[in-house]
Amino acid sequence: MVGDVCRDKDGVRAAAVFAEMAVELYSQRSTVVRTLHSLYEKYGYYATNNRYFFCYDPALMETIFGRIRNNGQYSEACGPYKIKNIRDLTTGYDSSRPDKKAILPTSSSTHMITFFFENGCVATLRGSGTEPKLKYYIEHHGPYGDSAGIDRELADISHHIIEQFLAPTKNGLAAPAE
Repeated sequence: MVGDVCRDKDGVRAAAVFAEMAVELYSQRSTVVRTLHSLYEKYGYYATNNRYFFCYDPALMETIFGRIRNNGQYSEACGPYKIKNIRDLTTGYDSSRPDKKAILPTSSSTHMITFFFENGCVATLRGSGTEPKLKYYIEHHGPYGDSAGIDRELADISHHIIEQFLAPTKNGLAAPAE
């Protein structure tokens, strides 16, 4: 992989598309930064925390996700953050739907749980289908003028999600080298 910004295979493709976009914006006498700020003004500020832990033991992956599911009695909060809805595409459960059934495709052979928080944060935990990784994707958004506050809250909720749901120290999960 080139660089250390995106540690996954999609990063190479993203870099190529980004370069094409930068060239196009330059031809229009604009820049990536200027365009980004105009998008922030229109749609708000979005921040993500996407990473993974190595999990070499499939039985441990089952244990971690089994504990999160807690026999269908999912957590109502993560640290101080209230959970509004949960979608589990492994079991086909979606608490936001009247019938509690997910409308997205489900697969019992791969783990994927998404938590929707009352503060607008969304966190997806999943096992990789091709590598010994337990991945997480945590995103938050809000007004453009509050990017520092959004970044702080994203960091805090990420800490709680990682410690409460993944428990890397307890489970012996290895983080990638920085």
